[in-house]
Amino acid sequence: MITTASVAIVGGGVMGCSLAYHLTALGVQDVVLLERQGICSGETAKSGGFVQTHWSSSHEVRLIHWSRGFFQEWAQACQYQPIGYLHVTGAEKEPSVRETHEMLLQLGFESNWLSPREIKKLQPLLRVDDLSGGTYEPSSGWAHPVATTRFFAEGARQRGASLLEGVRVLQIAQRSGKIQGVETDQGFLSAPVVVLAAGPWSLQLHPNPALPLPLLNKRGQVCYMNRPAGLPRKELAFYDEVTGLYTHPDGDTNLVGLDWHFEPVFGPDHYDGEIDQDYLEGAHGALSHRFPSMAQAQPIKGLVGLYDFTPDGHPIVDGPLGLEGYYVMAGFSGAGFKSSPALGLGLAELIVHGQYRTVNLDFLKLSRFRC
Repeated sequence: MITTASVAIVGGGVMGCSLAYHLTALGVQDVVLLERQGICSGETAKSGGFVQTHWSSSHEVRLIHWSRGFFQEWAQACQYQPIGYLHVTGAEKEPSVRETHEMLLQLGFESNWLSPREIKKLQPLLRVDDLSGGTYEPSSGWAHPVATTRFFAEGARQRGASLLEGVRVLQIAQRSGKIQGVETDQGFLSAPVVVLAAGPWSLQLHPNPALPLPLLNKRGQVCYMNRPAGLPRKELAFYDEVTGLYTHPDGDTNLVGLDWHFEPVFGPDHYDGEIDQDYLEGAHGALSHRFPSMAQAQPIKGLVGLYDFTPDGHPIVDGPLGLEGYYVMAGFSGAGFKSSPALGLGLAELIVHGQYRTVNLDFLKLSRFRC
């Protein structure tokens, strides 16, 4: 067991690994990442991997835009699929979709407004009679969450980081307002800087009760379905405001998700890991409605995991947070993957330089919940 580090990162998902990658790229020595199981063995592995800038917050859109450039640069390693992203809507929600579209144009980012006829031309498989329009981002798509996380991890390892798998962090230690390190099931690791990036386990490891983290873990679901014989493999990454359907191709299957009620979970190690039958039926119904040729699709597997939600749906990336040397990456609310390259870089710059130089994460401070 390594006993000292300059920076200890708790959590081997995409956020922790992105941070390790960028810290080592900035020349930080003796970075140690601790993961209770294996790299990308937790919630990141269940992500849909969507990468698109159609998002409500201009601050987050800038992070996603920067991250999309990163995915494009490292497309092979991250298995980035720039197949295009289509976001369709009906009349009821069209104003909010157009608002986001206009914001993207004002920021100088790509977004194309399409009529139902143009949507049908772009994706002939779609039913469009209940659509009023949509936006299209040609260079967006999706990246493979496991491949991306392992790319970050291997890059960090090659630059000298130590990735300790199968090591459970029991406590983040502090004394007199300063971080001391982490207590693990394999001994104590001394470190003046500790970053908590443990997803649903962040609440139980947070060492500063004077500054509570407003996080609530919730159970989420997604499934994979096959494609009927003869259906073209190439599809767009897709979201439907009318049905709540989201989908993209993944090998010989399609990831198929549905906007659904998130159930609170109060113990991250104990929740129902079986996908709900009514969720499968709802997802299949939405898929069949929007893609009639997929009506015969059958579920191949279901995934159930946990999202750590904040009250406003935006993450907390902040530090030092009440204790000298303590930083947090948490509360990604099921939407963090697409901006993970920028988030890792931003926090790395804050730790190394004391300020942001490339991307700005000030809007993600914990203090926004105390205003």
